[in-house]
Amino acid sequence: MKSLNSSNMNHITRYIPILCLPFLASCSGMTQAERNRQKAEAQGSSLLEDARKALRAEDYSSARRHIMSLRHDIPLALDARRRAILVLDSIELAASRDSVQFAEGEEWERLSMKVQFYERKLKEDIKHYGE
Repeated sequence: MKSLNSSNMNHITRYIPILCLPFLASCSGMTQAERNRQKAEAQGSSLLEDARKALRAEDYSSARRHIMSLRHDIPLALDARRRAILVLDSIELAASRDSVQFAEGEEWERLSMKVQFYERKLKEDIKHYGE
């Protein structure tokens, strides 16, 4: 059996950094789970923007569909889902305000209470979730 002399050791130690590169690269980069979450957040943000556009256009059913799609189809988009709570509150508040304008009697009372509920809910959610 050959003994390790200094020339053999120099030869071996020269390749240690090269052999460690895959390990170092995996430590310094994002994990697959982090990449998946980042991709999900981008998809979620896109759906949120679509919901906001629909809200501005007073297309409340479309705005709700975008939020529901985010909730059901992109479970990893945690930040987008948090922001979606506020957007959905805004959608419900705007839809209720529009409906109360045309209501009468008991329906007007019910919708007025709904408007008040969503105004309070939105304030509380802003305190809790920010934005």
